[in-house]
Amino acid sequence: MMRRSATSSFVADHTVFPGGRVEDSDLDPAWGPVLCGHGDGGTGLIPGTDGDGHGHRVAAARETLEEVGLLVGTGADQLLEHRAGVERGEVSFVDAVTEAGGGLDTSGVVPVARWVTPPGSDRRYDTYFFVARPGTDRDPVADGREAVEVGWVRPAEALDRWDSGELTMISPTISMLQLLSGFASADEVLEAARRGAEPVQARVLADPPHGPGASWVWWPGDAGYDAAATVSAMGWMWISRPPGVESAT
Repeated sequence: MMRRSATSSFVADHTVFPGGRVEDSDLDPAWGPVLCGHGDGGTGLIPGTDGDGHGHRVAAARETLEEVGLLVGTGADQLLEHRAGVERGEVSFVDAVTEAGGGLDTSGVVPVARWVTPPGSDRRYDTYFFVARPGTDRDPVADGREAVEVGWVRPAEALDRWDSGELTMISPTISMLQLLSGFASADEVLEAARRGAEPVQARVLADPPHGPGASWVWWPGDAGYDAAATVSAMGWMWISRPPGVESAT
């Protein structure tokens, strides 16, 4: 996870997962011969998008490279040499991947959730969440521009640090940590993500003690899902949780 710069235009100084907008370049036809694995079974369609959503997966790999220096969909360490150039727009991501060799395998970049900023906000975002394994075992390194701190953290620990006020997060991030904390391993998460499930809608506290937009999240089947203190949120997930696991506390 990473902490965004205090000067960011959205969720400044918040702890988030790497990510960003889908650029036109992520949808460039030039990706055709470079992408591999995106036609394989198990990746699934992304609800609310046209086609298989490969542009979203490309964006996830690119933003992860730019912000925290981790490879997704490739193990070609040479790609790290182009990190700064890709982030500054001096080198296209597709050209960087092509030069590094091996292509970009998006079959392991699996969508699990979608959150949309509610109406009335100054800026609105339609955000998809993916799970994937890093392509190498390198440590993440913050870019110093969008990400000022970065590191691996166990989901339950991150939630404890948020609940104590040490970290600042918003409901979409919190919901993903709640989901991940129910699994015993990354293997279990990826297996469940590939199986998929019918999309279900989230509910959040109408008046969360941590402030607007920063609530524990409830999913269908959780005790208290229909409680009067909660309201429907514009968040959905389509991954099966381990039996007996509830999202909220």
